[in-house]
Amino acid sequence: MSGKNTEVKSCVVSLKELVRGDIINGSNIFDKAFSLNIPDYQRPYSWGIEQVKTLLKDISEQIDKNQNKQDVEKQKYLLGSLILHTENTEKKFNIVDGQQRLTTLALILRVLCENNQEKCKECKICENNQEKCKECKIGNFLGKVKYSHNESKYHIKENYEYIKAYFESYKNDKKCEFLNLLLKNIEFVCVLAPSEDDAFLFFDSANSKGKGLKSYDLIKAFHLHSLEKNQGSMLGYYARKFENLAKDERKITILFDELLAPARAWLKHKSINANDIKAYEEFCKEFFSDKFLYSKEDLGILSSFANGVDFFEYLFKYNEFFDKLSNNALYQELDKIYYTGFIYNKYIYAIAVMIYFSKFPNGNSDYFLALLARAAFSLRVYRPSIYRATQRDYALEFLEKVYFVSFEEELEQNLLDFIAIKNEEERKSTQELDGGRGDYIEIVKKYYQGEDALYKNIPSHYVKK
Repeated sequence: MSGKNTEVKSCVVSLKELVRGDIINGSNIFDKAFSLNIPDYQRPYSWGIEQVKTLLKDISEQIDKNQNKQDVEKQKYLLGSLILHTENTEKKFNIVDGQQRLTTLALILRVLCENNQEKCKECKICENNQEKCKECKIGNFLGKVKYSHNESKYHIKENYEYIKAYFESYKNDKKCEFLNLLLKNIEFVCVLAPSEDDAFLFFDSANSKGKGLKSYDLIKAFHLHSLEKNQGSMLGYYARKFENLAKDERKITILFDELLAPARAWLKHKSINANDIKAYEEFCKEFFSDKFLYSKEDLGILSSFANGVDFFEYLFKYNEFFDKLSNNALYQELDKIYYTGFIYNKYIYAIAVMIYFSKFPNGNSDYFLALLARAAFSLRVYRPSIYRATQRDYALEFLEKVYFVSFEEELEQNLLDFIAIKNEEERKSTQELDGGRGDYIEIVKKYYQGEDALYKNIPSHYVKK
């Protein structure tokens, strides 16, 4: 390519051409040697064995159909689209969509070339007929790409071992035949966008062989589309920032599915279990109604969104609150307790703290995080078991005490009154300190009981000796 691109271009290329980094017959995208790169902001490689198994099955079936045909009759296997854009150099193409398929194909190529070097030249893949496969790119496709995420490394290792086992019964000649047909007959539609922002407009992560979309994928796509219509110049910035957050899949899933979406639903007085709350509907459904009126008032965790910018700024703000909570010493000790019921209780606490940070950014946070914990974790002491319904009922009762206040003094009184009521329920409880309560009580002793306790002025739990 030459000059500055101002339009989206596309062409069909074979896997062989992508592996070689050289388009044999030329195209309106590639007219010189090139390389493919997976940018740092992309999400981890997340395909599991089931996706690999499906891909290998489909390719094998396609090869079986072609084996008895003449070359001119052989059908091509179109493996979806690749969305690319250039960065700094016209010889290097960043992959916006397609990394899951290409990484998996790279693993398959690696396995097919391993311990099969002397047969490689018989496959007539390398134009220069190198003597050893390791001297060409085929056995090291995407070899320069760095996969920094632990999730990527895990799936690469797991899938590589599965692919090795899959081809274990293949003789070298059959491996060569499979490799040759793979490279010649798999094709992609390559779409080259003139900029990173434009590339994200064409991004479609729901490729036909991919994993099912997560709720946050759908939310992201919805609000990026809103950006396209309203603030297109910010598209790349917010897309990159979102992908950096989504690298920690567990964290972003908790943020949407366990904290923000339930908090919004419960504070609207919806008696619904967290498992039944659809994050996509919670964050996008407002736009589907003609009756939707955007409120410019800061409603904190219940804020509405007029466009993509509002949503992304909301998300990043509450992610910062979650990070701030995660750095709190008391929370770090609570976070070490992994009993299922305790985790549900911990989500209620995290929601309350995020509401507090939003309402009182310059408040006495150390004291109020301890006070909120004392109020939130009464449930851990007097209830024998905590289920989703228990979590919901407690959240409906507790969170409004935090959200519907205007001053810290009012919040403090609300929490002290709430603690007094829960102390009576603790007093009536016959539960002993098992099933995870013992771990929690040790934290209670450190922070709330005794002369050396950090927050001895906060009423402690009533627990049976």
